[in-house]
Amino acid sequence: MSLNAYRQLFILKLLLVVSVGLGLNSCTKNSDKMVSESLDVKQFNVDQIIERNLNFNEDNLIEDIVLVEGVIQDINNLNNRSTIILKGKKDTDRLVICDMQKNQKLAINNLNLGDEISIKGIFKGTLNDVILLNCIIPQPKTNE
Repeated sequence: MSLNAYRQLFILKLLLVVSVGLGLNSCTKNSDKMVSESLDVKQFNVDQIIERNLNFNEDNLIEDIVLVEGVIQDINNLNNRSTIILKGKKDTDRLVICDMQKNQKLAINNLNLGDEISIKGIFKGTLNDVILLNCIIPQPKTNE
């Protein structure tokens, strides 16, 4: 099996696990919350996550909106869902998987692998990777 096919199978399985988990957890207050530009967030970069300087579960970040900065490793559109995979600048297998809001398709089309980007989303938890849902790509602030 090629690396690309393996990656797509892995992402498909991961999205299935997340979908089932969301279905079982749909009664929590933020499960269906949409992320917007104006919401305050906690900021991290992928390398902080990888180095485990942050313990998301102990810091009670589950269901919080976070902004994660990283480098785009992959962009895919499996099952009509857009997903961006972020990696850090250091070499590691730990990633941040960002399931994007449907209204982000135009912004996603302007991205390339290797771009450095910030993504805002609802932190749902970690397995080996970090999972963010309902993600958006915040627009840069202007002083106009």
